[in-house]
Amino acid sequence: MRRYPTLRYIPQCGTYIKDYANRRNRVTRGLVEKPEDWEWSSFRHYATGMEGVVEIECSSTLLRIDKRHDRWTRRRGGYIVPRSAIPNTVRELKPEGMLALLLEPAGPYCDLYSFAGVTIPEQSKMIIEVVGAGFDASDILRGDIQPHERWEVSLIATSPSRPRAIRSVHQTSLVTSGEYRVTVDKRLAKIGARSRNPAFPDAELKAGHTTQLIEAGRSFLKDSHQTLLLKHANRYTPVPEKHVTAFARFVGTLLGGLSGYGIHLGSSSFAASLITKRGLTFWDFFPARRQEAASLYPKSEP
Repeated sequence: MRRYPTLRYIPQCGTYIKDYANRRNRVTRGLVEKPEDWEWSSFRHYATGMEGVVEIECSSTLLRIDKRHDRWTRRRGGYIVPRSAIPNTVRELKPEGMLALLLEPAGPYCDLYSFAGVTIPEQSKMIIEVVGAGFDASDILRGDIQPHERWEVSLIATSPSRPRAIRSVHQTSLVTSGEYRVTVDKRLAKIGARSRNPAFPDAELKAGHTTQLIEAGRSFLKDSHQTLLLKHANRYTPVPEKHVTAFARFVGTLLGGLSGYGIHLGSSSFAASLITKRGLTFWDFFPARRQEAASLYPKSEP
């Protein structure tokens, strides 16, 4: 039987475990009939609000969503949800076939830099786009905002699917002062839209009240004491090369590990942020082709 690696995301407010072989799932292993029956799981609390053996220390959590074979859903995640609202949120997502991924409450407005990288295995290279302080990876992944920098990383590979080491790293583009200020306004408008409608900010943005949304975004950041973007609104500070190199090295390590299990993703995108006191945090990765993406999901048991 084919064995798959297990990826763990271990937040302060509980643990989300994505087990590719489904071997550790208490239900499929026959230990309990329903997830909420497992005494030491936080599932019961998040799904129903009931207190359990596992102590939940946070008053809020970062919500991310996932839907099989459908990465760019109209609904968006990536925002803070009060603990009391989690049961209703989970119930709301279920009919849409979405998973609620609950991570530690790292606000999306406190990233020092965010990275979105695309691997090109046949050329043994990676293209990395970067946005600065107060922006997040979704800004470039969804094409909401022009990247502030673009880098190209040349990789040494033993095969097209398995990068082994970094040959070179160099910057290929850098935003101008004028372009940067435009992205700041777009980011503020997006934040203003999310402050009004976290799950569906596009509805607010399409309404066309840009000036009001910018002011709403600025007010939200001040009121919530998340002023990193405002402090860097007038001038962009380029990312140190060492952080780009670290991002590329982690991606290479992940691809090499998957290759050891016979999983070759082909061209894939990766997203991460550099967060104060937490370092480089990876949010997700996704193959460009559905065939490779399907290899990451557990196959249904007969």
